[in-house]
Amino acid sequence: MRTLIDNWGVVLLMREFARMLGGVGGLKAFMEHERYKLAVAARAALECGADCRRPPNELLGLLFLLARRRGLLREDGRGCRVEVEEPRRPPPHVVEEYFQMVDEVVVDKMCEYVAKPPSEVVPEEEALALYQALMSAPFYVAFRKAIYSRLAKLYRYRTILDVGAGTQDPLDILDVCRLHGAHCELTALEVDPRLCVDLERLASRHGFGVACGWGQAAARYDIAVVQNVLHWATDPLGVLISARLRADRLFVSQGVVEGAAVGFVLVKILRANRPVSWREVEAMTLQSGWRLARRYAKYPNYLAVYR
Repeated sequence: MRTLIDNWGVVLLMREFARMLGGVGGLKAFMEHERYKLAVAARAALECGADCRRPPNELLGLLFLLARRRGLLREDGRGCRVEVEEPRRPPPHVVEEYFQMVDEVVVDKMCEYVAKPPSEVVPEEEALALYQALMSAPFYVAFRKAIYSRLAKLYRYRTILDVGAGTQDPLDILDVCRLHGAHCELTALEVDPRLCVDLERLASRHGFGVACGWGQAAARYDIAVVQNVLHWATDPLGVLISARLRADRLFVSQGVVEGAAVGFVLVKILRANRPVSWREVEAMTLQSGWRLARRYAKYPNYLAVYR
């Protein structure tokens, strides 16, 4: 009941999202496989010689932390072990590519991560390509569109600043606006020059603006969208302060460590700076001058609107 209360807003969009996954049964299967893959990754790390009490690096520390949080990692006088049952149902078809990525990038390379940091295992260009593929995965696109339509109601705003936009998020926002018959003036803000080049190409075809750095953003927007940006940012507080100077409202959608599973390990490998908790997200947002208007969910995705 507590989990339901803490995440009441997700219920508002879960019907559409669950239907895309194959109903409530498909949603449960997805969650079971997320949990199972986390356990498989933790077990692989132990088999490769990692000590769960003294992890060899930050990535393994995160892996064992999440496994403990989910009740998968057991410790006694004989050491550490992982306990989990294999899911009885296959994962929904729309997330098969995602779990294939988890197997190939996380599980199969685990012995390498025990010996050296992710940057020496997965090259930067490969990490960027994998992240863009993850952002374009059908289940993730459907989830973002659901929260933009049902919770953030972005179609109500004329000018929108998409912070840390990447190459898929602007298209999702524009689709939501078109679905509701709204004309949204969207600006996609990025700080990575490589992504800016791709964004410029997309913008010329789809009709949105691009700001490569905060200095190129306009003075004022009706709303700023911060979608899974804070755990990538080197200065997450600075991101929120800059958004406060340019927008009248803020919508935050941020994956947090509470309730997180193997997906967080994957994005850490793909260069995310650090995991955050929902309390950290809320504290930073309030510290940057925003006032909480409505919180929809605390975990595993923090979802809230600020003014």
